[in-house]
Amino acid sequence: MVKKSFLVLIVLLFTFTTLFANSAVYKQADDLFWSDRYEEGKSYIEGELKKTTNPTERSELLWRLSRVTLGIGDEMKVQGASKDELFAIFEEGEAQANEAIKSAPLAWAYVYRASNIGRWGETKGPLNSLAKAKGMRDDFAYVIDTLGVLDNDTAWYVLSQLYFQLPGWPISFGDIDTAISYSRKAIDSIPQERLLPGHFKSLAKMLWKRDLSASKRQSKIQSIEKEWKKSHKSSLDKYGYYEGANGVNAVPFYSPVALNKMSDRQEAQMVLAYAIAKYEVWPFHSRSDKRNYADMKALMQEWGF
Repeated sequence: MVKKSFLVLIVLLFTFTTLFANSAVYKQADDLFWSDRYEEGKSYIEGELKKTTNPTERSELLWRLSRVTLGIGDEMKVQGASKDELFAIFEEGEAQANEAIKSAPLAWAYVYRASNIGRWGETKGPLNSLAKAKGMRDDFAYVIDTLGVLDNDTAWYVLSQLYFQLPGWPISFGDIDTAISYSRKAIDSIPQERLLPGHFKSLAKMLWKRDLSASKRQSKIQSIEKEWKKSHKSSLDKYGYYEGANGVNAVPFYSPVALNKMSDRQEAQMVLAYAIAKYEVWPFHSRSDKRNYADMKALMQEWGF
């Protein structure tokens, strides 16, 4: 009995030690990514991949590799890389996510497969990448409906971009109201420890483009609220009406007034003002944050605020 108890203790100790070590590895990879050290992060993850054959551990590392590859691609774009170079890097990120999914079907692996495909599509142009759109939506359907992950801000953000950039019926399924709903859900899902000003910039641009008056907004959101309350085949479909989830009297956290007391463009200005103010007191700014801050300041000027 004593020997059996001792063996159980040894197994538990080994398990906890392994889990702690894995968490430290993932945290190091995450810290390198969030501190803009993409190339260092890529090398670190590739080194750790050589040390494990465990399927779940490999998937955890591979989706992080896909994420950092996406970051590298974004920086290459800013530096003036050619379209062929960008196609290659985003295809590399997609391949890494595919490998992660084969190893273990984790939600983040699907999110970054779709994200890399989305960047590829942005480079190609929406009309030239329509064939990729359904596959991206299917990935998010798996994350949201099959895995039941409803708080992944990146998933909602990329979905919102997909619906915003694609043409509408009969060419494709683009729809600005759906894009705005997904964008609102993305903002409501941002972790407290993250800034992510690009999420706010995106919602502001969508609202500015829709350009509904306060009275028309009230009617629109009332209609969306009715759709939200209906039964839906999937959460993905239901959250396409998230703008109406709390009714027309809902007061966004960045606004002193309810949704039905302001126009789309007035709210767009409030969204940007909030994100700019938050940026200016945030302790660390990534390169992406800085670019989004400059974009938001430029939009405020362009829009006359």
